[in-house]
Amino acid sequence: MFSDEFDGNRNANWLEKRGEAGGAISIPQNITYGSENERQFIRFIGEIVNGIPYTGGIVTGRTLSGHLGLGYGYYEIEARVLQTPGIQSGLWPAFWIWHQSYTSPYWYEELDIFEPNNCEVKANQHHVHFWYNPDESIYPDVVEKLFPDDMSKYNVDMSQWHKYAVEWLEGRVTFYLDDDLFFVIRDRHTPFHQNTNVLIDLQTDKFDTPSWWVVCPPDIDNGPLGSFDVNYFRYYQSKYDCGTTVTEILNYNTFNYAVKKSISLSGVSSLTAGQNVSLRATDFIELKAGFEVPLEAELYLDINPCESVSAARTSGGN
Repeated sequence: MFSDEFDGNRNANWLEKRGEAGGAISIPQNITYGSENERQFIRFIGEIVNGIPYTGGIVTGRTLSGHLGLGYGYYEIEARVLQTPGIQSGLWPAFWIWHQSYTSPYWYEELDIFEPNNCEVKANQHHVHFWYNPDESIYPDVVEKLFPDDMSKYNVDMSQWHKYAVEWLEGRVTFYLDDDLFFVIRDRHTPFHQNTNVLIDLQTDKFDTPSWWVVCPPDIDNGPLGSFDVNYFRYYQSKYDCGTTVTEILNYNTFNYAVKKSISLSGVSSLTAGQNVSLRATDFIELKAGFEVPLEAELYLDINPCESVSAARTSGGN
């Protein structure tokens, strides 16, 4: 597990992100810390000063081309986006996984977990996209995406605190919103070919005409746009025990929750009120007659491949 609670400082693995995304200048002064109702957070500030956009962001790795090698696993933040009153467009917050290799074979790969478009901070986007550029020529972007979706349809106000997460496996990318499954991308677009960076940032831009990534430039030429506040970042890796067959769980507190070969449960393994249990197996999970999940208990079941936690397909990438 790798996590950061952003309780007045940040983990040393984060690097300040500077001067990226079409001219917005990311500077240390636009990264601050705050607290509210016992919740501590890191704040990325967006503003326009005399026509120049300034923002803040962080990325894992000692350099932008470096990485922690986190690979496959579960990534989550709790965040909110606060717009200055009267401002509608211009803020572009994002929580994403990315890496670009600068040596052959020149892979570019990106997974966007939380990325509202900058016209109105209410339409989230989920992307998996990459291209392969072995001779540094231009290749078409391969994209599988959920197009911007108005989150207010799901009673989500992005100015309030919400959890945005993804579980990234070799054969599947699963997006979660406030712990509920939201969208799934499967199969051919999900494996990455190199280890990746994690980025949490706020960008904006100032264009006279919209670009392919900045659909709506900021509403103002001078003044504050708002902030992107993040309470925490958490990363978990799955554990694997794929040769073990489970035929009842009598104590969920001491059970080894690694991915099993198969799990079969009957009434003696029923949950009790207040329990929240996640079980994973490679072959099957069988719930027999008599097994119960009472009110105020939660049970999550998933079929997972038995795989390494790392995206180990490092075919020449940095």
